[in-house]
Amino acid sequence: MGYTNYWHQHNDFTDEQWKEIKEEYEYIKEVCANIIDDETVTTDEIVFNGKNEDGHETFLIKQHARPHGSERYQGDDISFSFCKTRMKPYDLAVWHMLTFINRINPSFSISRDR
Repeated sequence: MGYTNYWHQHNDFTDEQWKEIKEEYEYIKEVCANIIDDETVTTDEIVFNGKNEDGHETFLIKQHARPHGSERYQGDDISFSFCKTRMKPYDLAVWHMLTFINRINPSFSISRDR
């Protein structure tokens, strides 16, 4: 069991939205330098994990939503993603990114365990 953040990305982010999201992530990398490890490889994604911690999942968000036809099984909700953080310190960075994205794109819905 563990504490989890959830989101639904139904559409691609526009280039302008993605630019804002990436700029916010640069800020998060500075502020949370002691709690996150940046694992981003390409310009169309943001990937990070908790620094020096195990037992939680990597946060991954992409500019482009999963395309229709990429379902892994019948009834697969391709908009749904999650990141289990077990309420470790990097949860703050995950939730900050999700709330920031939701603020600039309200169709990007977010929730978390309580």
